[in-house]
Amino acid sequence: MFKNIISNYIGRFFGIISVFIFVPFYIKILGIEAYAIINFYTLLLTLMYFADAGLTATLNREIARTDDKQYLGNMLFTIERLYLCICLLIVVFITLFSGIIAQNWLKSQLISSNDLRTYIVLMGLSIAFQLFTTLESSGLMGLEKQVLANTIQVSSNIFRSAIVLLPLYFYPKLSTFFIWQLLINMIFFFIMRYNLWKQIKNGLSYNFDKNVLKTVGKFASGMLFMTILSSLNTQVDKLVISKLLSLKQFGYYSLAGILAQIPVLIITPIAVAILPRMVKFSEISDTIGLSKIFHIYSFILSSLASSSALVLFLFTKDFILIWTHNVEIASSIENVTKILLIGGFFLSLQFMPYYLAMANGHTQTNVKLGVVSILLIIPALFFLVKTNGLIGASYIWLIFNVVAFFYLGYFLIDKFLKNEFKKWLFYDNLIPIIVTLCVGFISFIATNNLPHGFYILIYSILIGLISLSVNLFVFVKLYPQYNLLDFMGLKKHT
Repeated sequence: MFKNIISNYIGRFFGIISVFIFVPFYIKILGIEAYAIINFYTLLLTLMYFADAGLTATLNREIARTDDKQYLGNMLFTIERLYLCICLLIVVFITLFSGIIAQNWLKSQLISSNDLRTYIVLMGLSIAFQLFTTLESSGLMGLEKQVLANTIQVSSNIFRSAIVLLPLYFYPKLSTFFIWQLLINMIFFFIMRYNLWKQIKNGLSYNFDKNVLKTVGKFASGMLFMTILSSLNTQVDKLVISKLLSLKQFGYYSLAGILAQIPVLIITPIAVAILPRMVKFSEISDTIGLSKIFHIYSFILSSLASSSALVLFLFTKDFILIWTHNVEIASSIENVTKILLIGGFFLSLQFMPYYLAMANGHTQTNVKLGVVSILLIIPALFFLVKTNGLIGASYIWLIFNVVAFFYLGYFLIDKFLKNEFKKWLFYDNLIPIIVTLCVGFISFIATNNLPHGFYILIYSILIGLISLSVNLFVFVKLYPQYNLLDFMGLKKHT
């Protein structure tokens, strides 16, 4: 599992680095409005994830549960056919509504509605292939072939975010960007699919199996509702801003959101790597093993998330200036970024309860929360964005994630690890937060009068490492029965 974690970090690290390196180039070459259109593509991609009907999460979980090649082949063959229909519907849906979105939703002062419509159609085609690639990647993840999956993913990210600058240099147009995305997504879909089938095929023939649908139908349908609600809850603020405010403001909010998601990006590789192991514990009803791995990684993820959030919160404006070299942008989004960052931190703390539910095939709790949230968040967003602009949307994001942290933590942990919610809340989360805040307070005093600028990067690395080290020391004292090998996944859990 340690190898998978490292592989996931390499993949995630490039994703983070690519954002910081290449986003300023996109803005410089294409402008802030064009960059906002690129972010609208990301928004559509995230919203369209609901259309997979929970099949991606289902494939990952089912592959982790069994080694039966015949069943796996039939399941993959069946799910792929369903997914093909879904992707075709996505293309048709986005194409049909491209004119309405271009004319009545996006507010651009520089880009014509006809050009916007063309870009949106290209988005739809590109999204279909990228979603299908995600399905195939989840299969490799379920097989714990995460090194292979991440190698392919990193390669595709390099082509999508870095090498795209070459054609943009010679043809600095949004159409160049989206045509390139479409071609790359097509190529890497076939590469990912080939490698997944290579792991499963063993000379057997596979067929569309209705029994597979019966087996996974309940979990998949639950994941469908959960994915729809999750997509809406995490993206509805951007959706409302793209409707009510200008593309420039939408671009600003998107930049703030990228920084605010760093704690989530940092902890995701570990969370993804341990899901198959949690599924196996759940399948054999090993509550002791499940509890052990749950608390170990809850503490570790909380330590990582709080340490990264700390340095970003302390030096928010400095990071934005280093990143964008734009004083106007840094001044405009500093406070918004800080609020979104706290919300992103609380989102990262929800990962372990979420994966605990996933490992047990449970979706109802998340669905209930999602339904109530949507009913409350949408009207609140429209009111606060109209009256307070970007800062209003950021407060809604923060409140939602704080509420979700307590709600999901209590109900999911109490359901699958009885009487362990307080241990998770106080030992696995509150203690790392307190340790990190103490380190942050001392660090703020120590660095307040020191030179800023690029020195901030050095301060951040040192502060983050100190915070993480102190937390790991506390972890060893709190859990002497868990050694470092348990954390790294190099020792077999029993």
